[in-house]
Amino acid sequence: MRKKSHISLARYIVNSLDDKELKKHRFSFYIGSVLPDIKPSFIYKRHEINGTFPYVKKHIARLSEGQKVMNKKNRKYYRDLGQVSHYLADYFTFPHNKIYPGGFKDHCSYEERLKRDLRSYIKSGEAERQHISGGHFVDAKALCDYIQKAHDDYIERKHDVADDITHIVEVNRRAIEGMIEVLARKSENHRLKHS
Repeated sequence: MRKKSHISLARYIVNSLDDKELKKHRFSFYIGSVLPDIKPSFIYKRHEINGTFPYVKKHIARLSEGQKVMNKKNRKYYRDLGQVSHYLADYFTFPHNKIYPGGFKDHCSYEERLKRDLRSYIKSGEAERQHISGGHFVDAKALCDYIQKAHDDYIERKHDVADDITHIVEVNRRAIEGMIEVLARKSENHRLKHS
């Protein structure tokens, strides 16, 4: 996805989730959502589920269950959350999958259409209308299993920009919300246990 698409998605997530801390640290989240595209590793680290999901799973576990972040959700936490959002969005962008038949030029024009249509999808309110309230995740593993299953289902479908947008928005929203909820639950249990 293009950087502007990642920012549009990040802005939608911040506005749609009821999380005061996320809103407070929204600019860190926005920066994180484009950071993987401006790091030098962008040149050699492909943003495909086959290559980066093990790395992303570690970040999901750290951000949703890590002892160090439990009581210290700061700018770095939200920047890292934005980076997870970035990779998840790319996993559901057809040109970022091994089955994509096109070349670099096709990849660029596909992402240009995606940028335009994603912005319209969000602005029109369609993203909110299409949102399905899902179950809660027990832990980071359950969240990662959900992402893997959603991607497996996605790979089996017919691919077009509209389908990508639906998956990108829904999986991202549920994943970010899930990480925040799992951490909040773990923090509360820790607080009750030690009070």
